Amino acid sequence: MNTKILLISLAAVAGAVLLFASQSSDSGVTDSVGLSRFSNFQQTFSKRYDSPQEMEYRLGVFLANSQLVDAHNADASATYTLEINQFADLTFDEFSAKYLGVAEDFELGAAKCERTGKDLIDLSDEQEVCWVKAGVVHPVKNQAACGSCWAFSANGALESALAIFKGQKGLDLAEQELVDCSRSYGNGGCRGGLMHLAYDYILDKGINESKDYAYTARDGACKQDKSGKGAHHLKGCKAVRRGVENIVAQTRVQPVAVAFYVQNDFRFYKNGVYNPSGCTSRPNHAVLNVGFKLDAELPYFNIKNSWGTVWGDKGYFKMAIGKNGGTCSIGAHEWNYVPTI
Repeated sequence: MNTKILLISLAAVAGAVLLFASQSSDSGVTDSVGLSRFSNFQQTFSKRYDSPQEMEYRLGVFLANSQLVDAHNADASATYTLEINQFADLTFDEFSAKYLGVAEDFELGAAKCERTGKDLIDLSDEQEVCWVKAGVVHPVKNQAACGSCWAFSANGALESALAIFKGQKGLDLAEQELVDCSRSYGNGGCRGGLMHLAYDYILDKGINESKDYAYTARDGACKQDKSGKGAHHLKGCKAVRRGVENIVAQTRVQPVAVAFYVQNDFRFYKNGVYNPSGCTSRPNHAVLNVGFKLDAELPYFNIKNSWGTVWGDKGYFKMAIGKNGGTCSIGAHEWNYVPTI
């Protein structure tokens, strides 16, 4: 950016700050503080904008999101904290289009996953399970601006299952293969998909490792020389019956690919036990449940996300288990899955 454009951009930003401050006198963000925070945000996350107008717009979005974060963190009764992160210059609609990817037709297809119609029988009294400490969870990945969470969730559960039951630790299975090659099974690549449809593909074709089918975070043509040549397979998959108690029971056996509803504040999660009120809508994001702690003051699931290690608690988050359908509808459906090996 040349000097002239930089000066114009700074002037636009300063003007937007003053306008926001004049319209939101109770925001708690002064013009100088807002400008400084936005400047730090740009530097931290290497944000670049195409024009002064775009920068001005992004500043307004940033300040509105900052207000949400500040208001939440000022609540002494909150069980979790928020922070400004890489998503702070996006509206929730923009964020949803890029980073959430459970298909809108959530119950598409019965697929090949077994549904017993019965609750799991759980005779264990373990109060805490942590598959990360057991060394069978692949490090956090980053789906980037592609609605492929369903692929990361499905592969994450399969990577752990192969580590637990076959001793194949350290596998990095290819999400891009699922993005490119499972459309004929009902998935939509970066536009969303479902874990059980990913398993349908793997049941028929197997799956490669990422070193052989690299992730690009965009839709691509299926590499026909790779599809069907993957060395890693599963025997089937099981749908976990609705109810958080069944997620707990299944997690005692292996990590579970789960789906839940992401509302606006979740994208700014930093740490603590996520326990919002009124979060009961249709699931729109898929992740991997890797443990729980039942004897905590607020019992929680420990969950691996796919937004990189900069987000949240090094890429993980804790979510209150709750009752029945659980927090943010995590157990309110029968579309959580485990692969069988």
